[in-house]
Amino acid sequence: MNEKTPKSNLMKRIRNFMLKPKFMAVIPLALTGSMLIPNVAYAGIFDDLSNWVEGFMVDIGITFWNAYFGLIGSASDTSTIVGSFTTLFGNDSVWNLAKTAHSTVVIPLGESILALFMLVQLVKISQRIDATATLPAVKDIVFLAVAYVLFHWLIINSLDIISAIYSEFNKIASSFVGENSLVSSALDKAQWNADQASIGGCALFIAMGFFSMFVGFIAYVVSLVVALARGIQLYAMAAFSPIPLSLLGFDETRQMGIGFLKNFCAAALAGAIMVFLMAAYPFIVTSIGGSPTAGNTIFALTYEGEFIDTVGIVLGWIATSFMLIIGLVKSGAWAREILGS
Repeated sequence: MNEKTPKSNLMKRIRNFMLKPKFMAVIPLALTGSMLIPNVAYAGIFDDLSNWVEGFMVDIGITFWNAYFGLIGSASDTSTIVGSFTTLFGNDSVWNLAKTAHSTVVIPLGESILALFMLVQLVKISQRIDATATLPAVKDIVFLAVAYVLFHWLIINSLDIISAIYSEFNKIASSFVGENSLVSSALDKAQWNADQASIGGCALFIAMGFFSMFVGFIAYVVSLVVALARGIQLYAMAAFSPIPLSLLGFDETRQMGIGFLKNFCAAALAGAIMVFLMAAYPFIVTSIGGSPTAGNTIFALTYEGEFIDTVGIVLGWIATSFMLIIGLVKSGAWAREILGS
């Protein structure tokens, strides 16, 4: 007896169902519906995600680079160096303090030193009289009187003399003041070509921008500290100027007074050197690798195949920033070398 298996019965039922007219009518509808369903472009999603990441990274880098330009522009600001001797700190408060100390404390001390000088000269004249048993020569009396009048005038007017010396060197510094092209520098993302960028290049763009911002921060702090220290030094030397000027009367201490004048001139000349460095900085940067205001030059860090040359240019800018820092720190030493002190 030939019995059919359950498996053969199941296959027969499936064939009978698929051959029915209703099922055959459903097939075209199913094919049409599948054509209406949109195909998902997975490659397009990844491209959009990559472009978004690159744009986000470039925004971070632009923040760092704009901070660098702002800090360097502030470091190159000469307003704290060039100006009236009475307003080196923006107002005359510190100047009034130095002026008060000069008139109430230091001038009496200078006059005391001058009195000691006159006493020493009188002792020398009296010793000469005792040795020769003759009256002092007229020229000795005249010399003593002229010396007293001269040094008394130097002590009383020492602050005006120091201010006049500063003004002459300030004229030299003012001649170097010009428009700083770095103050208003800023990157514009519209100049960036996203099609040429890569994620690795954008990472380099961020790293170089952060390092440049750090260097700019150091340059700003150093320039501010050097300018403020120079201002304090000038005011302190002006306030205590009667003491070294009174020492000019002694043969033994005359070099101390001359050294004071040379050191004050060096401090004033240091300001001119600092302004010269700040004025020359944008030109040095431009000569190394083009203007840093050209955003397309910096954005080339993000482009494939172009970042190598651009890295060299940016490193040149950073090296120039270090040069500015070193020059500001050594401006006082350079001024003393120029004056031979």
